Amino acid sequence: MEILKILFNITVDLNRRQVDEEDAAQYRHLAAILRHCLLTAAEGEERTEELQSHAVNLLVNLPLRYLDALLPARVPPGSAEYLGLNMDALQTLLCFLDTRLDRGQRLPEALNPVLLLLTTSARAHRETRKFLRMRVLPPLREVRTRPETGNSLRNKLVRLMTHVDTGLKIRAAELLFVLCKGSVPRLVKYTGYGNAAGLLAIRGLQDPRADGADSSDTDSDTEEFKDARADINPVTGRIEGRSLPPPMSEEQKQREAQKLFMDLERLARGRIIQPLSLSADGRLRPLEAMLRSLGEERESGSESD
Repeated sequence: MEILKILFNITVDLNRRQVDEEDAAQYRHLAAILRHCLLTAAEGEERTEELQSHAVNLLVNLPLRYLDALLPARVPPGSAEYLGLNMDALQTLLCFLDTRLDRGQRLPEALNPVLLLLTTSARAHRETRKFLRMRVLPPLREVRTRPETGNSLRNKLVRLMTHVDTGLKIRAAELLFVLCKGSVPRLVKYTGYGNAAGLLAIRGLQDPRADGADSSDTDSDTEEFKDARADINPVTGRIEGRSLPPPMSEEQKQREAQKLFMDLERLARGRIIQPLSLSADGRLRPLEAMLRSLGEERESGSESD
């Protein structure tokens, strides 16, 4: 493990260096070794997790083009296989992430490296993205509970999207956004607009309608989701009962209007709000100033009479 720490310090600025063919072969070989470290069991769970943590940190330093070494074509019996590639390393990374999410301690330090590794890998390699999406964002069936409620990996990542640590919540949201292939409607479908609002605001994509629906995603919808689609609240991401207020009588409407007027007047006197009105030249001006000028005009008119 000490060797992995030394290699981490050596490669920390690797992405800013010029890499020749000989170095490229070595880095690709290093990625294959780190894959072996991810799949190797040390003495006890704590030592195994520590070894995996150092491997993850070092993999983050490697350029994206070398991360395909995590997906060899050789698939032994009992291995996770997808699209003809060995997905054991990705499956281990998901288990590693899930374990750390369950701990709930020192979340930024424990989770940022693995979230970054999964995000960059999914962005660079189509097979990685499709496998991670299948594991993290399977077709929706349960739409009666909030996306952040539950023990699935999706539920845990959605909970991170509202974490107090800004960097961590953006990192979790970025991973889900990449797995949704940059589709805003698909992200909102799996997380709810309320949870996704932070990332969408940063990217200038606050309106889910700005991105068209993905036909491939629509084709993969479950029957349960299709039946409930019209009743799902896009903000919370779940079915919610429709509660309409009881009809009001004319007296009640007048009473509520008077109450609203008195509240607005009190706020205006306290300089908490400033009522505005449209002037003759089409500009917004303080209502108080307009009333004052109107009163002065009336007074001058009466004096001239």
